[in-house]
Amino acid sequence: MVPLFFLPGHAKDVAYLNTRDHPRGEESRAFCETLWVRYHTLADPHFREDARNHFLQRFWEMYLAVTLLERGLRVERYGDEGPEFFVLVGGRRLWIEAVAPGPGEGPDRVPEVVYGGNFVEIPVEKILLRFTNALTEKRNRYLAALSRGIIAPEDMYLLALNSRRIPYAPYESSMPYFLQAFLPIGPLKAEFDVKTGDMTDSFYGYRPVVRKLKGAEVSTRTFLDSEDGSFCSAIVHSAVDCANHPVSLGDDFSILYNSAAVNPVDASVFFWCKQFFVRDNQLQREEPKSGASDRSPKGDG
Repeated sequence: MVPLFFLPGHAKDVAYLNTRDHPRGEESRAFCETLWVRYHTLADPHFREDARNHFLQRFWEMYLAVTLLERGLRVERYGDEGPEFFVLVGGRRLWIEAVAPGPGEGPDRVPEVVYGGNFVEIPVEKILLRFTNALTEKRNRYLAALSRGIIAPEDMYLLALNSRRIPYAPYESSMPYFLQAFLPIGPLKAEFDVKTGDMTDSFYGYRPVVRKLKGAEVSTRTFLDSEDGSFCSAIVHSAVDCANHPVSLGDDFSILYNSAAVNPVDASVFFWCKQFFVRDNQLQREEPKSGASDRSPKGDG
């Protein structure tokens, strides 16, 4: 018998408590338990206990792994060190690290969403800093795992980033925030004919950096020419949580491939995702392939 995902007793995470205890959380609770039945053999020994205090982080890890299984990939856990798990692609390991960053701390913290009242300007650059900071933190973990021989230099690496805990981030603009964080894409601009008032052109500006309030600059060219980001083959993004998810697991996924990656990953592995590439200095988007749910990726699953 598989033990239940939700444990009784004290928990610090309000979302965990609401999902476990509130009558309105019944459907979300059942969804989590369904995922847990498939994921429990891959979980670390403290997974359920940690979920009491970091519910979205653990849910995201579980949802991600079960999605990969559902899409035909064989997911394997290495141990309690290094990234959460890996899949084999063409005989090589693709390491996958799940992260669900929060609003941050200090002056660059993303403020909570204000509903109603006056117009509020969305703090875009603060949102982008949460994405860039997540990659920086995982790069440090990657380098530590590389030095210990857990990850090999030829292995691929995928950062799976969930933005649900970042205020405003789940409600994206026409240009997804995770693209703006790793490519130098700025605000949408428009040109107008001053005589007629008609719009003559619209385009996204160029933003090579975002600035912290104390003045430090953080590059947004990470997936074009950054050596610091070359370890990362691609980034998968979602804003899923247990109460907001598609019928088919992973239909919420978008992926950006790193044109500067040392070890790029074949796009066929993530055939069901919305895919973004930089080709000939242009951002290109490809929709999921038709009949994707019936296909198998080019892997060793």
